Amino acid sequence: MKVRIKVPATSANIGPGFDVAGLALTLYNTFVFELSEGGLEITGCPEQFCNEDNMTYQAFKTAAAYCGLDFKGVKIACSGDVPHTRGLGSSSTCIVAGIVAAYAFMNRSEEREEILDLATKIEGHPDNVAPAIFGGLTVSVMYGDKVKTLNIPVKHDYRFVTLIPPFTLSTELSRKVLPPTISRQDAIANVSHLALSVASLINGYDEGLKLGFKDRLHQPYRGHLITGYHEIMDTLDKDEKVLGSYLSGAGPSLMAVISANDIMGVVRIKEELGSLLDGWEVVKLELDQKGYTCDYE
Repeated sequence: MKVRIKVPATSANIGPGFDVAGLALTLYNTFVFELSEGGLEITGCPEQFCNEDNMTYQAFKTAAAYCGLDFKGVKIACSGDVPHTRGLGSSSTCIVAGIVAAYAFMNRSEEREEILDLATKIEGHPDNVAPAIFGGLTVSVMYGDKVKTLNIPVKHDYRFVTLIPPFTLSTELSRKVLPPTISRQDAIANVSHLALSVASLINGYDEGLKLGFKDRLHQPYRGHLITGYHEIMDTLDKDEKVLGSYLSGAGPSLMAVISANDIMGVVRIKEELGSLLDGWEVVKLELDQKGYTCDYE
């Protein structure tokens, strides 16, 4: 028996929701697992990742111990379109897939709350794994070693224009540049902006998104690591049809939110940014509402 796991890309933080908010997008990685009589076989990813240190395998192995799956070996075939280390949750797709696969072999693939707890333990924070598991827009709160996640109902039909640069940015480096403390004013600003952005998405108040996505906690510091960041964000901010923009996850990808009715949005954004997009890929995505899917072959 084979288990096929399809996991969506995620965009974490949505500006001020650092390590709290995230959303799932219609860009996917797919993993096929098959138990074997012994050893590990990984295909479909770079050779340096085809070993026991592979993140997907490590998540599978950890989850197997949690759910009581006894296995001698496993074959893992990886494929998909989520770019690596670009701030679109590629590592979360690997972690979620590994956990879900182990649970699926025990016929427990829909135990999403337990899968979330384990994924958060492995990832360290829930902002990427939660939307990959539940789909849509999520906010999460940590309490002890547990996590509480809620789906946020998004009222309007949005499109997420994803600007993916030709270079990577490690999460480790992007966290090193963050200050250990922030001022009370910055903390208040971030709380208010997150509240505004969430309330705007719930109520379909598009006018609140551009201000709501503003952040003082991580974007001002991480932006200096990304070539063209300030110029691109300033251009997007001046476009009246761009409802809001933010740094996706730890970066370096950027996200511009537009209305579904803005059918020329991608063309216009490309024209406005011009040479700033040299080598960048521009992809228009939608909210994924399902989270991961699991099928048996």
